[in-house]
This record gives sequence, C-alpha cells and structure tokens, in this order.
Amino acid sequence: MMKDNGRLDRIISRGVSLRREHPVATLLGALALSTIGLGSTLWACADSSCAPSWQLASAEYDCGGRAVISPGNDTRINMLWLMRSLAPDDRAQVGAVTDANNPQFGQSFMTWPGLRAALWPQTAGGRDDAGQAMPEAPGCEASSGGVPAFNAALDAETALPEPERAALRRFRLQAGCGEANWDDKTVSSKPGREYLSYLRAADAFYKADWPAARSGFASLTRARSRWVAETAIYMPIRIGLRAAMAQAVDEYGDFVGPDKVDRTAVAQAEAAIAAYLKAYPKGRYRASAEGLRRRVAWLGGDWAALTRSYETLLATTPGGDEAAADLAEEIDIKLLERSDASTIVGKQQNLPLLTAILDLKRMRQHSDGAAPLSASELATQQVHFRAHGDLYGLLQASRAYYAGEEPKTILALLPDAARQSRFTPLAFSRQTLRGMALSKLRDPNEVGFWRDLLGGASPLYQRPLVEMGLAVRWQRDGRLDQIFTPGSPITDSATRSILLQTVATPAILRASAGDAARPARERDLARFTLLYKDLIRGAFGDFAADLALVPVNAPADSGLWDFTQQDVIPVGLFRKGKWSDGFACPTLVQTAATLARNPANTKARLCLGDFYRLNGFDGFSLFRASDDKLALGNGPDGFPGRPQSRDDIYTRIIADRNAAAEDRAYALYRAVMCYAPSGYNSCGGPYRNYEEMEAAQAPQAERKAWFTELKQRYPDSRWAKALRYYW
Repeated sequence: MMKDNGRLDRIISRGVSLRREHPVATLLGALALSTIGLGSTLWACADSSCAPSWQLASAEYDCGGRAVISPGNDTRINMLWLMRSLAPDDRAQVGAVTDANNPQFGQSFMTWPGLRAALWPQTAGGRDDAGQAMPEAPGCEASSGGVPAFNAALDAETALPEPERAALRRFRLQAGCGEANWDDKTVSSKPGREYLSYLRAADAFYKADWPAARSGFASLTRARSRWVAETAIYMPIRIGLRAAMAQAVDEYGDFVGPDKVDRTAVAQAEAAIAAYLKAYPKGRYRASAEGLRRRVAWLGGDWAALTRSYETLLATTPGGDEAAADLAEEIDIKLLERSDASTIVGKQQNLPLLTAILDLKRMRQHSDGAAPLSASELATQQVHFRAHGDLYGLLQASRAYYAGEEPKTILALLPDAARQSRFTPLAFSRQTLRGMALSKLRDPNEVGFWRDLLGGASPLYQRPLVEMGLAVRWQRDGRLDQIFTPGSPITDSATRSILLQTVATPAILRASAGDAARPARERDLARFTLLYKDLIRGAFGDFAADLALVPVNAPADSGLWDFTQQDVIPVGLFRKGKWSDGFACPTLVQTAATLARNPANTKARLCLGDFYRLNGFDGFSLFRASDDKLALGNGPDGFPGRPQSRDDIYTRIIADRNAAAEDRAYALYRAVMCYAPSGYNSCGGPYRNYEEMEAAQAPQAERKAWFTELKQRYPDSRWAKALRYYW
C-alpha cells in the first residue's frame, strides 16, 4: 500500500517538501552490536548513522548518493540531476558543501535532505491565504499559513477604515481555531464586510464544513476586492480536493486507498480548476491550479494524464529551482514507490525520462521485486530516446557495467569527453562511468583521464568524486605519496582521512600530522592513527617521539565511536587517558618504553591492555574498507606489524608458565572478564560479521578452566577472590 501524507499537498503546490529518506535495513540489531562489539563499518541505517561505501560504483541502493545518475542513488537524486541537465540555470552552480545531515559523507556523497539543504539553505516560508502549500488537515496550524497573504491584501485596500483593518487582522487569527469570536459591529464598510464574509467561508473550510465553505465563497466571486473575488473562485478547488480526501486518510494523515476517495468531489475540483483558469488565465494561483491537476489525476486514477504531466515537468522544470526538488519528491511518492510503476509507465508512449529513472532502479541487485532490466528490453526502448541519445547511452553503459560485462563495451558507448570547462550532471555521469570502466581495465591512461575530468568538475560533489577515482587508482598502484604530497590534486579531507586510517605508512601519517595546510581534524586523525597503530602493531620504540606531535591541549573526552562521523578526534587520550584502576601501572609512555626494550614484559603488556580497556578501545576500529578491490582504503596497509588485541595479550600470558604469579593471575581474571556479562568476547573485536565474532570466542569449557585455575592455583590473589563467575 502506498502512503500519502497530508503534506503532499505542499509539494504539488510547490511548497515545503517532505524531506523523507528511504529506509535501509541494518545488518544486525543495535543491541547485539553494542553487546558483542561489532565494528562501526556495519552500521547502515537510514539516518545520520548510515555509512556510504567509499567507491564510485554501487550496484544497489546506497545511503550515500553520488553526483552521478546511477542505480545506487536515491531516485529523487537521479531525477534532480536529470532536471539540472535538461533545464539548467545559473542557480544550479554553488560552491563546495558538506552534507549537513551526514558529516561522515564529506563532499563525495549526499543524502536527499542534505542535498536540498546544500542547494537551498534558506527556503522561503511565505504562504498565501488561498492554500498555496497548505497542509490538508484542517485547524489552526493549516490556517496560520495564510495570514501573511490575507494581511497583505488588507494593506492594499485603501478604502478600508483603519479600525476595521485592525479588527479583521485579529479575526483572521481565529479562523479555523475553535469558536470564532467576531464582533460584526466593528466592521461595517462594504470592503470590510466582504473580507468578513471571506473569513466566515475560510473558517468553514478549515473546519471541514464543505457546504458552508462552498456557499460562502460562491457569494464572493463578484466581490469588489479583486483579491477576495479571485480567491473565492480558486477555493472550490481546495474544497473539492479536501472533501475528496476526507475519508481517504487515517488518523496519522496516511492515504488508505483509492476506494475511500470521494469521486464526486474529485470531479468538482476538476471543474473548479477549469473555471478558475478560464477566469484568471494569468492569476496569482495559476501555478497552484495547474499543479493541482496532477492531484486530480492521481485521485481519479488517470495515470496516463499524470505520467504525461510528470514527463513534461521533468524536461522543463529549471534545475536550479527548488520546485525541481519538490517535483522529484512528488513523483517518487505518487508514482515510483508503486510496485506497478514500471507497468504504468510502460503502457504509455514516449516517456523516456520516467522510463530512464525506472530503468536505473531496476539495475540494482535488489530492485524491490521488479524484474532486472535486460539488454534486449533496453534495446526495445531505444525508439523512445530519439531526443535523448546521451541519456540512452548512459543507460546502456550502466546496465553493461553493473551486469559485469566487458569494460571495453562501456568505453565504446561513452566516448572520451573529459576535457571540458563545465559538465551537466548527465555529461559528468557519462564520463565518470567511463573512468570506472578504465579502472576495471587498469588502463594506463586512467590517471590522465581523471586529471582531465578534474578541470571541469564542479566543487559541488563532482570534484570530490573524481578525486576519489584518482585516489583509488594511486592506491592500487602503491603511489600513496602522490595523494599526500604538497600540491596534490586530492584535496578532499574525507577521502584523505579514509586513507590515513587504512593504508597510510608511518611516514605519511607523521607528515600529515604536522601539515599545517590541512584541516585540524585531519591532522588529529593522522596523529591518532599513528599512535594507535604504534601500540597495537608493536612499534613501541616510536611511540614517545610520535606522542610529541600531539598538542598538550588536544581533546581527550569525545569518545571512540566512529571516526567517519564524530567531529572531534580524541587524540589527547594518549596523553591524558587512564592507565590503571587497580593493577599497578605507570604512565602509558613508560609502559611503551618498557615494551620497546622488552616486548615480552608481562606487566607492561597487561598495562597496555588496561589502557585499552579503561579508555574505550574494546570494539573500536579505525575505518575498515569494503572487500571490493575498487573501494577507497582497500589495499595493503603501509603500517607494518600485526594488530594485537586485549585477548591476545591475556591468552599469551596464560600460556606462559614462567610469568610472574601476580601477572598470570591478573591475565586469567581479565581473560574471563572479557566475557562478562554477555558471554561474548568483548576484547577481541571489532568484528565484521558473526563469523569473525564466533571465531574469536573461547569455548565455555576453556573459560571454566581459566576460572578454575585462578581459584585453585592463585587462591590468595585479589583477582581470584574478586571473580565469581565464568559466563
């Protein structure tokens, strides 16, 4: 069942948008994740915790939209890019931005709400009294939107006495709000009585008294005031549509189905639209009336008229106008979310733009039940794309790419046109897909291609995407120095930050930590990664010198939850973190110095484990790239050494029968406590999946043996006395 919210009326009237996001299922429940310590890379829900896959291609819906028309995008993003290609205007050019809803996206990805906020940061909020962008639900909230337009009309009435103007302003605030307390005696002039009659009709409208509203506005169609007369002719459209929907929405404002629609009221609204446009072909509500024809078509089930209207609007709506975003939302909700959308569009002729959007959706690996788009089916559509050859070529190349066909096929469909001063989204999409095909071929000219494409790429999402393509190639070629050298074309901080956490060498990390030309957060991330890997990879001899790169006032208390999302990197933990809470330990610097001299020192290793435990490192992970070889961050780690987790420390000391009694007792105690209270190992993560988690679990029999040995071999130890269970 499709859902239609009362706020949809605002979209059709070119008003405030729904700002809705598609749901994306999480891989595992949040409770399980927090209990067993799965890594942050698994989080993939619909809002700000959603994590994009850091690669140019996405074969299924990805919460991080891209600056290309592609299957993985939100369909609304694809529609907006298409409109900005077919009907561009100067407002489409804006500077570099960051998605306000998802700071972890950097400038390479966007959510739909973030894209809207980037393009139109200050949406106008004015509404006219005739219902422009007015919610469907009656009452005070719906009524209040029309106050500015009503007051402006009053201000234009020069013949209206000032006391009456003030009284009518007060009365207007009561329309639709409970029992109106209007003193008729205060309004006696002819223009004043017309406005008062208008308020009575409006009050009935907001209270869903349709007969009273109809008769009230009908009596005002020949009013002296042009505003009152025009609005009175327009309002039957709104009355008809609200009456049509009165029984078709539930208590939450959701559309419950076409069977509940009042067809007579729909016909009345359709007639009212024709009457208004005939009387006022260039009237103040013309755009709204024209737009409401789509609502009439939708409520009446006239899909042929609705899809034709959508096709025309997709081709002609200026891409820099926020109306384009409103239209994308309307089409998505009214048409594209239907399971039979492809059938509806397929029955019509010459709807290439709607067809293209649906084709892209069907190219996803999981396409919501729709049959995958085949090459033969796409070939039958070619006749409809005579005027849109570039778009059809993109569809052909996209289908071939995501079907895993030969990259040379894609290259033949998308000729090289990278050297341009400016790209429409469609042209940029074609060239980016060509670059992706070159990448699959490992073509020696790929680097030059990305460099050429940088020249015309817009700072609004396009350039960071090209930078990522170039960075992935240099990553695969083992040329990270090209990414981090001064003057590198890779300037996007989010892209560089992924590489710092995953594949950067110690030398690159040190250079980045001290690079004053880079953002402070990026430098802190380089410092944190360097120090963290110094410890977990066993580079203890470098720790003290690397710690000197950390300012004394560096933050230490912002937590360790996900560096792709959190603004503050707590690099100060390595200076100010806790060292001990019962087992006697020196400072972290001293512990590292001891391990540098003797990596097998059991007390120092236990103290290192306590540092991890006391400062939130259990379950923490730097960014972990996807397994796709073309993903950013997926390559050989330039930092030597094998990571060592807390449970590694304890199991090795337990196995060392020569370890000091106090140290071994503490290792047994801590090894058992790793499983408290969930029964899962919290000291060995983070885990990518349940398979990794299960592989890290010590059998319960082994945990029982640890418990028994501690109790029997070290009965006088404070740790034996403290431990009561083995979980």
